[in-house]
Amino acid sequence: MSDTRFRAKDKATETRLTRRRFVPVLALLGLTGCVAPGEGNFIRPPTPAEVEQYNAMVQPEKRIVCRTEVPVGSNIPVRKCRLAVDIDETSNFHREQLRRALR
Repeated sequence: MSDTRFRAKDKATETRLTRRRFVPVLALLGLTGCVAPGEGNFIRPPTPAEVEQYNAMVQPEKRIVCRTEVPVGSNIPVRKCRLAVDIDETSNFHREQLRRALR
């Protein structure tokens, strides 16, 4: 009978220790699920093969261009994919703004 008591006590201790180990892990998992509004864009960018396949099927103005950019304030590069038309429009807008500022 003494063996069963020790086993039960060991099981209770084991359960308690297991719970203590999982609480921080669960807290971390819970925090990663919380995202500020507007920051929930965690869709993975398409692979180069997917981009190539997509671009082969669509018209030139709907083609996607992917490139690696380093955001301001970070050293971690991020792969961004955009429509080629949007990149051209943004470039033209910034050129025009620069021309206006330098006049």
